[in-house]
Amino acid sequence: MSKTKFAILSISILTILLNGAIGQLFSILSDQLPGATPEALKLTLSISSIFCVISSLLTGYLDRYLPKKTLLAAGLILFAVGGMGGGLVNSMNALLVTRAVIGIGAGICLPLATAFIADFYEGEEVKETIGYSLFVASFSNMVFPLIGTWLAELNWRLGFLIYGISLPILVLTMFWIPNVSIKKKSTSHRKQLFYFSTPVFWAAFLYFFSMVIFVSLPNNVSVFIQQESLGRPSIAAWINALSVVVSMFFSLKFATIYRRIEMWILPIGLVSLGLGFVLISRFPQLWAVTLGHVLILGLLGLLHPLFPYMATRDTPRESSTSALAMVSSGFRMGTFVSPFFFMAANTLTGITTIRGEFMLSGLIFGAAALIAVIVFARKKRAVSV
Repeated sequence: MSKTKFAILSISILTILLNGAIGQLFSILSDQLPGATPEALKLTLSISSIFCVISSLLTGYLDRYLPKKTLLAAGLILFAVGGMGGGLVNSMNALLVTRAVIGIGAGICLPLATAFIADFYEGEEVKETIGYSLFVASFSNMVFPLIGTWLAELNWRLGFLIYGISLPILVLTMFWIPNVSIKKKSTSHRKQLFYFSTPVFWAAFLYFFSMVIFVSLPNNVSVFIQQESLGRPSIAAWINALSVVVSMFFSLKFATIYRRIEMWILPIGLVSLGLGFVLISRFPQLWAVTLGHVLILGLLGLLHPLFPYMATRDTPRESSTSALAMVSSGFRMGTFVSPFFFMAANTLTGITTIRGEFMLSGLIFGAAALIAVIVFARKKRAVSV
């Protein structure tokens, strides 16, 4: 692997680390930080996500006037300041400020992570490298929360040190990613605030939809295990680690699987997500929670690289950052909307338990999978005719 590819892939460490790391610290923060109620802690996820969305969209615009490496350096520094700054606060309000700062930094870095891939690689190598980037993201989602939890058990402030990983990434990317100017094919896109096309819209929307429903799992699984007396809440971290291993495998095999089934990855992934949620809901036992979690997070290893690839496949290189900013915004906006969606859905349906929320998630994913199958079957029939 070249130094350039290694440096580009290192940025992907931040993809899930933004909220994945702090989510594992909720049970510790609730005992140590004044005002850290469950509702306030969930707000830390939402505020970082909404600021990430805003800065992602602005990054797609600023990329036309500033070098990508300059934007990346600013994003990595903000990520480090906002992330590690969480360990210095003494109130929930101060923690929310640091989460806003890290959200801005992440919003700059995340679309650039895939935009560099679109800039430096072509054809089959794009799919392979996107798969590798999600492998790196999944690996970081497995390793860093465990390290952060271990540090937080020593002292809750130490748990935020893992966000300092952005500083070594800063060094790697500044030295190993070359300064390459992408030639503009035309000046028409420069007049648009954001690059927009049908594939970009669907990629962003599907990412948004998937995250709105999926986030109910990481937000609730540790509490669910505790409520159902299935073991210590910390066992959720180990189940997550196992699921991430499966997700990493599918991310690595994304290019190979895509060659064989192409867009049928979407309905297959949606079906697996639905089955996973239904399994956890119907059989609240440790084996079912583990298997359901593996089905959900594992098959996301195919969907995570699918949506960025959908957006970049027919997008001009000079607009890749803007297109990927839209997709990244769909991902983060889904995380932001998810708590509000389930609050409304639970009120309308009368659901009062996490088990009921998981069943609702399974039914929604099942319905989405059915719609996807019908749409793709019609398209295939139309092409054959």
